[in-house]
Formats: sequence, structure tokens, C-alpha cells
Amino acid sequence: MFPIFAKVFSIVLAWIAISKSYVDFRAKKESLGMFVLWTFIWIGIVLVALFPSIIDLLIGFGGGRAGIGTFLGMAIVFILFLVYRMYVRMESLEQKVTAIVQE
Repeated sequence: MFPIFAKVFSIVLAWIAISKSYVDFRAKKESLGMFVLWTFIWIGIVLVALFPSIIDLLIGFGGGRAGIGTFLGMAIVFILFLVYRMYVRMESLEQKVTAIVQE
């Protein structure tokens, strides 16, 4: 049950982050490079969430069992989402300050 929740959680956050990044890119609030970077990061997160055995093999735990690794993975996904949101806010503030200075 918990691994399914972790997969859905990461997919939903990735969808929100990618769609927000796309909207910002279309509104010219974000560069193409940053849009591509965040898109690849979130696609990578979704792939790891859907196939956690990849990480288990790299770490050496093996078996693909859900436990503390799944919980820590969800925490990392949530923290990365918060970092993304802070980045978006910082870029918005920077653009506002630039507009004020130019006036």
C-alpha cells in the first residue's frame, strides 16, 4: 500500500512542477534551459519512483522491499518540490525588482 502511495505522490508532484514550469516558460518567466532542467529532474524522480529497484541495486539493499528507503525517498521528493517552489518565487521576485529598478 505504501509503495503505491509513494508512486502516486511523486507522479502528482512531478506533474504539478512540470506544468507550472511550462506555464512559466510560456509566460517568459523562465528560460528554456531551466524548463528543460526541471523537466528532466522530475522525469528522473518519476522513473525512480516507478522502478525503485534501480536505487535498491545501486545502494546494495536489493529485493525492492518498501521500508525506510521508500519513506526517505518520498521525503526527498517533497524537499525537491519545495526547492522548486522556492526557485520559482525567487525568480519572480528577481523579475519584479528588475522591473522596479528599470522604472
